[in-house]
Amino acid sequence: MSLVWIAAALTTGLVGSLHCVGMCGPLAMALPIGRLPVGQRWLAIGLYHLARLIAYAGLGVAIGSVGQGLLLIGLQRPLSIGAGLFLLCWVLLIRGRFSSLTSANPIRWVVGPMSRFLHQPSWRSFGTLGFLNGLLPCGFVYVALAGAVVTGSALHSALYMFLFGMGTVPALLAIRLVPNLFPVKSRQRFVKLMPVVTVLLGILLVLRGLYQLPHTGRSDQPIPLCHGTTLVLK
Repeated sequence: MSLVWIAAALTTGLVGSLHCVGMCGPLAMALPIGRLPVGQRWLAIGLYHLARLIAYAGLGVAIGSVGQGLLLIGLQRPLSIGAGLFLLCWVLLIRGRFSSLTSANPIRWVVGPMSRFLHQPSWRSFGTLGFLNGLLPCGFVYVALAGAVVTGSALHSALYMFLFGMGTVPALLAIRLVPNLFPVKSRQRFVKLMPVVTVLLGILLVLRGLYQLPHTGRSDQPIPLCHGTTLVLK
């Protein structure tokens, strides 16, 4: 995966981190680490965030497998253009109609187990809470998935989503250390960058689709065979 996509994944995560503070911050603050010995508390927090990143990577594998399949049949360029246009239209035209996608409106099968595990200070609970948190509906996750689907492979897509998750970690750790570090007004101003980042990523995806050479699966390079002979594919 190129440095451009690594930067895109981290930037999306960093810009979305204050949105995560508002959406996932209360959950991170509610983790039952107070019942653990002092020396184990940060290990529990680390396990929680690692499991959350693994959930993001799992989503990346799923969406990346689709992208990889489309690459094999020569549809990677239309996919990249389509993903970019979707992001641009979502921001410029219809974002308000789908505002519920960016709000904390999780589905019951996620919320139910999370509420139970919040009362169980065990390693299994922290890992499960983090993993389920990674599956919560979130507009920034959708934006990241749009970027991950065009990376060309399930592995790169998983890495893209993992890096996106890494970008969200600093703010969520900071909110535990300094609860008043991000006042509501500051978060609101920072979240205004979300449309800007989304538009930039959409433009990048469209340009990638327009100027990327098509994948034909053919090569004019000679292939060495036994006894010093070569075979050239045309």
